[in-house]
Amino acid sequence: MVIGGMTVAERVLRDAARSGASRAIVRGDGAVLPSLAALPLAVEIVGGDTAVPAHAAPIDGDVVAGVKVSDEASRRRAAHALFQTCRRPYDGLGDRYVIRAVSLRMTSLFCRLGLTPNQVTSANILIGLAACYAAALGTALGFVLAGALMFVQVVLDSSDGELARIRHMHSRFGMWLDNTSDDVIDNLFLAALGIGMGGTWMWIGVGAAALRGFVALWTHTAVALMGKPGDVLAFKWWFDGADETLAERFDTKTSFVGVLRSVGRRDLYCLIYAASCMATVPVAGLFIGVANAIVHFALLVAHVAITAGRGRS
Repeated sequence: MVIGGMTVAERVLRDAARSGASRAIVRGDGAVLPSLAALPLAVEIVGGDTAVPAHAAPIDGDVVAGVKVSDEASRRRAAHALFQTCRRPYDGLGDRYVIRAVSLRMTSLFCRLGLTPNQVTSANILIGLAACYAAALGTALGFVLAGALMFVQVVLDSSDGELARIRHMHSRFGMWLDNTSDDVIDNLFLAALGIGMGGTWMWIGVGAAALRGFVALWTHTAVALMGKPGDVLAFKWWFDGADETLAERFDTKTSFVGVLRSVGRRDLYCLIYAASCMATVPVAGLFIGVANAIVHFALLVAHVAITAGRGRS
């Protein structure tokens, strides 16, 4: 049976490899096992009565995401449970309440179609650039189209990461492409909003995009120097604890501070961009983008000053 684009047997083995296993002994009837693709661990298939090393950790070969797979109904339950693991404890408010509901269904479709995360990211980039172009037109139809495209873009931005996790197709290049293109599109869209609105708004939008772009460039440079190019979540501000987990750093519970910090996260402000454009009030999206740029630039200035002070002390 296939779940998330791969057979149950292959998924169980890949999950074991992700957990640190370097060798697996599959005990069962090799004649009825599905053919296995190249795997990141050594696999030996033995008869069902064959003794295995005493130190071997037993793993049920028919359990996915805590669901025992035995028929079509249980396969569907396991698939649902598997895709729900893509919901993270540090998801932003936009992801938690809007985007995941759509992106997980899209990811399920992409798995059945055999698409790769980088293919989805590439489509995502083209859609994002089209949204920027539509916003820059400055017409009511252009703004509506830009908002719709931006919504599709932010959904696909979640899908490529979900697809990477579900299909075990993580790569450094994919992470770099995903995060770098997000920042480029975000800043181009902010500039495009200003250009589309024209007049003084053009300079406000372009100026805000330049500020936010500088912060993004600085952040990407910082994580690259850490040996983690593209991994922007690895960057920690001066107020982040050294041992804090991602869930602790990006807590988005409905406290005032949690909601306020959520507005600075891509999942929420891109939804605001999309909604404001589709409602033909792009000034609301521009306002959020400008505020976001100013706050991030102020945080960067403070971060440089405070960390420099700590270095001298």
